[in-house]
Amino acid sequence: MAKSAKAKKADATATPAKKGVKGRFTRAQDAKSSKQAKAKAKQGKGKQARGKAKTGKGGKAAPKGKGGNRAIQFLREVKVEMSKVTWPTRDELVQSTVAVLVAVLITGVFIFLLDVLFSRLIGLVS
Repeated sequence: MAKSAKAKKADATATPAKKGVKGRFTRAQDAKSSKQAKAKAKQGKGKQARGKAKTGKGGKAAPKGKGGNRAIQFLREVKVEMSKVTWPTRDELVQSTVAVLVAVLITGVFIFLLDVLFSRLIGLVS
């Protein structure tokens, strides 16, 4: 059965999600690409304004503060980030400490044995 001109046109303009054509974007991919395009546009605007000096009243450059507000803001951000840290339990801490001490002990013994070996080799040569 032949398709009418309207049906062919409707198929040609159908979205890939409806039509199911391979190689075309789905609606989710279209949304993702539009978000990426918006992010790039926003980033580009920031780059253009980067070189301009901030001005106060009368077109003069805004005075720099003493940084007190920046220090307080930094400490607030540190507090927020530290609350996100997953701290180990006492048992995990003890277990990790023992593992480190054993590794250091093994490495120390290995280096000591190499030192004794090389000392004796040098003693034989000289």
